[in-house]
Amino acid sequence: MGVKWLLAALISVLFRPDAFWRDARGLLREVNAMKEYAAPVIALAQFVKLPFVAVPRMAMLLAVIGFTVDVAVLWLLSGALVSLAGSGRSGTIRQDIMTVLCFSLTPTWLAEPFGFAGAWRWLVMAAALVHALFIARIGMQTMLASEIPEIEAFAGKSALLIATAAMISFLLQSGLIRFFTSF
Repeated sequence: MGVKWLLAALISVLFRPDAFWRDARGLLREVNAMKEYAAPVIALAQFVKLPFVAVPRMAMLLAVIGFTVDVAVLWLLSGALVSLAGSGRSGTIRQDIMTVLCFSLTPTWLAEPFGFAGAWRWLVMAAALVHALFIARIGMQTMLASEIPEIEAFAGKSALLIATAAMISFLLQSGLIRFFTSF
């Protein structure tokens, strides 16, 4: 998938998540969402932060650490949600959960550059988190309803995990931003 697909998917998942999940359900089973969507979007968000740090070496270090934190949160959330779904589920549930997470965490990744916005960063992050939970709920209902019969309970429990992990990631990255811009 190319840049055109990446931008179309980014806009679609942010502004029309119900249509995105409905239209892309079959296509997303063939795509490695982590490699072809999440990693480029996370990298883009990290590169947007570069001009805000005055020292180039510190800016690159912040970008690398931020990318690593975001990918680690994504993998940890995926593992937690797979274990929450239960071990007796099919093998495709792991890929479906990773796909839902890769696309639904987009707003939180795009809100990261607002970590430099002072007190406004909390409002932006809260709005991004609410939007991410909305996208995740629609994605879970579309992608996982056939595999998990109690999808509503699963969506509620996973929303708590997603919110907790996203806030920890945001707090960690906000601390790193303060540390790297204090020199």
